[in-house]
Amino acid sequence: MALTSGLKAEDEPTLVGRDLELALIREHLHGSGDGRAVLLRGAAGIGKTRLMHAALAEPDADARVLTVKCQESGGAAYEAVRGLFAPLSLTDGDPARHPLLAGSAALAGSAALALPALTADGAPDGEPADMYGVMHGLYWLTASLAAERPLVLAVDDVQWCDEASLRWLGFLLRRAEGLPVALLLTLRTEVEPALPDVLDEMADAASCLTVDVEPLTDDAVREMLAASLAVTPDAAVVSRCMELTGGTPFLVQLLVRELRERAPDAGLDADALRDGLGHGTVARFHLDRLTPERLAVAKALAVLESDDVETVAALAGTTPGPAARAVDALRAAGLLRPDSLAYRHDLMRQAVLDETPADERLALRERAARLLNDSGHPSDQVAVQLMHLPEVPEPWMVTVLRSAALGAEQRGAPATAGEYLSRALRHDLDDIELLSASARVLAHSDHPTALSRLEHALSLATDPRLRCRLVLQYVITSLGAQNSLRAFELVGETLPMVESALGDAPDEQALRTLVEAMALVSGLDEVSTVRSVSERFRDHTLPPGETAEERLLLGMLCALGTLEGRPAAELVPAAERVLRVGDVLLGGWGALGASLTLYLADEIKPVEFVLTTLLEHAQKRGQAWNSALVSTTRAQVHLWAGNIAQALADAQLAFDLVHRDLRVKRAVGPQCTLADVLVLRGDARRAEELLDLVRRPRLDQFALESHTYMMSRARTRAALGDPEGALGHLMRCGDSLAEAGIGNPVLAPWWYDAAQLLADLGRHGEGRDVVERVAPSVRRWGTPRAQGMLAFARGVLTPGDTGIDELTEAARLLDGSPGRLEHARAEYLLGRRLLERGDLEGARERLRRAIDIAVLCGDRQLLDQAVPALGAAGGRLRHGTESPTDALSGSERQVADRAAAGATNREIAEALFLTMRTVEFHLTSVYRKLGIRGRGELAAVLAAERRPVG
Repeated sequence: MALTSGLKAEDEPTLVGRDLELALIREHLHGSGDGRAVLLRGAAGIGKTRLMHAALAEPDADARVLTVKCQESGGAAYEAVRGLFAPLSLTDGDPARHPLLAGSAALAGSAALALPALTADGAPDGEPADMYGVMHGLYWLTASLAAERPLVLAVDDVQWCDEASLRWLGFLLRRAEGLPVALLLTLRTEVEPALPDVLDEMADAASCLTVDVEPLTDDAVREMLAASLAVTPDAAVVSRCMELTGGTPFLVQLLVRELRERAPDAGLDADALRDGLGHGTVARFHLDRLTPERLAVAKALAVLESDDVETVAALAGTTPGPAARAVDALRAAGLLRPDSLAYRHDLMRQAVLDETPADERLALRERAARLLNDSGHPSDQVAVQLMHLPEVPEPWMVTVLRSAALGAEQRGAPATAGEYLSRALRHDLDDIELLSASARVLAHSDHPTALSRLEHALSLATDPRLRCRLVLQYVITSLGAQNSLRAFELVGETLPMVESALGDAPDEQALRTLVEAMALVSGLDEVSTVRSVSERFRDHTLPPGETAEERLLLGMLCALGTLEGRPAAELVPAAERVLRVGDVLLGGWGALGASLTLYLADEIKPVEFVLTTLLEHAQKRGQAWNSALVSTTRAQVHLWAGNIAQALADAQLAFDLVHRDLRVKRAVGPQCTLADVLVLRGDARRAEELLDLVRRPRLDQFALESHTYMMSRARTRAALGDPEGALGHLMRCGDSLAEAGIGNPVLAPWWYDAAQLLADLGRHGEGRDVVERVAPSVRRWGTPRAQGMLAFARGVLTPGDTGIDELTEAARLLDGSPGRLEHARAEYLLGRRLLERGDLEGARERLRRAIDIAVLCGDRQLLDQAVPALGAAGGRLRHGTESPTDALSGSERQVADRAAAGATNREIAEALFLTMRTVEFHLTSVYRKLGIRGRGELAAVLAAERRPVG
């Protein structure tokens, strides 16, 4: 599949008429800046490949050039990538000893994640590879190679590039800034590409130069004829040639070849140039002169696109000797390249196929597939032939397609796997295993089709165990498709069958436990089903948590109890059992459910440990989505503990991954969490811009996201001076929680914020009604923070000494708890009350406490209120409220923390899914803002920054 880099074929004519195009290409690729691309577009035969070869003939002196030509018949997942990197022999020998895995200086770290795409067998452990992780690995492999010497990747006929490779090329181009890497691509314009959106994005990139290769001019055709025929043509000949060829270089070549063959001794006369000239005519002329045996070889070559003469001979119904002689004859006729079994041009190959009747072509495809399969070729090569068949008539074909799909999945190419399995389903639309397998891979890209196939499989399944597994798969798929209502309905239909049909065997008990857990996962997703879940599991006995399945169920039961607002003291021991075992990576939803319980109950440290473990696991595997999910959750935990700087770093990472890399349009959590942090840092305007990006359909129907969003909106509006707008969001939040049966007072503490706003507006009676509405749930949850928040809300709404007493009690309850933001606010408002009463000394003491805590937390919003109040009380600051680190952005903070911990620039970039150039840019900005010279001083500056203890 790979082309010879930078060389033209032996008999390729001299390039003429392309001086301007060549100058543009060379100027762009060798201009200022790295990470460049050139896309050569044009019709077949216009000379794109020849122009590419000319451009590659003079690369930088030390540049490494890797080329590949994509085949019209299609390719397996990452076939173009493997073709590009094949000359480097990256996977020869024992993969375990290869630098990709052994950790050599050039090919270490995240580059190892590229291995599934580079080997014929996919992932070494046989497990499905993460799609983003594989592309992430290929990027770092490319970066490693480019660090050794400049790298040029040339892809010919990119319109036929396999889906996985093409997506990676787009991925690479978006991140190529700062890398000495150039992409050179050719695109045939009359062929509809498989992924036009990816190609359009690449063409629109600022770093990509698009060159439309036009037909040759009259002068260029004259020069080409003169060079090929050693005779200077007159104007009539050139005009006739232009009339016949339209200035297409390949057709001019054919014309020259035909003139030589038909009238080698005749003079160059316009009358000699007959009508009907073209690749089809030339192909037919030569094919008509072939013996049947040689014609069969020509057709076999067109179908197989292979250099394996034995397989070609077998498909042609002959032996290798006669086949080799037929190949020589085809070369002599100008149909094949002199250096391989490939046709001189795809147009010639297509002409041969066009001359072959449709029924015969299909028969050749089927025979080719059978030959390749019987001779032990990889299943994905066999599948290339099977994908051309309209039907899959035989069982062995289904087996091949399933094997090829598994290989694609192991390479991190679920879309390709889905195509193979969809074709296999044509053999039997009611094959339950195929329906399930295809739904699994399509869940990455086509949720509606995936869910439809699972629904069909469920309509066919009668075995209880099989139905359970399909329902479990349906629930997981539905979570990504916002289809939990239907998933919960299916689980509800399945549970009675589970209770009656499954026995006491360990595997059946595990299956029963999983179905119960999925009832919780699906039922807690939307507000309309939370009450139903509560009713169903009201008297459910907590499992001991001895197995992974039991810990999943236990974690979800903890999440349910937390939403209901059951006493925190009752839930914490069970949640700790979920996280104590050490297999949290297997727990998934259970670990997150238990984490929700623990952090809202102010048990912060075990949650931070678990989330950090999950995040490191995801980052090492290049799993961007999991990294974003865990980073969002950890940012919320940091914020709950008053660690605003750390919350900013995690929230920024999650937001960047979701919007910059994954481009997920329906995400909610990253925007809301980052907005909450920005409000506390005094940037409410930017917070509102982030919230405006939320595009989740039916957002108000989701149990967690809707209330998170309403709280973020309310806090942003309040910070922007719109208390009425903020109150509207808060009251809607409270009503929605009550309607859903969510009784936890601190999950979305709308009442706490509403009390402050109503007090400021002088609507104390309305505020007290709000507070008393939630007082029972606060007492039931029972944490010191919740009780302190309740005392605070009563205090701000109560005038006089009684209000001061309530605020004093709030400060006492919050002191020493992780609720440092709430503690600082209680101290601040208590100080203001004392100031209003005339107790200046008491006011100064409380305001200084508020300022100290706010400085520790990084709460700029409170500092902007408390510092002037201290001045009004006659006090002065004991120390400054500004920290140099306050100036760091979220992205800068992420990079600075890792650099201070000793990570290299590359390690930082790999973990945060950034480019090296971006890391360098952030570090330079960090040094400037902190007033330091380099990395050696960074750790000391950050270590001096005091942070609250979680």
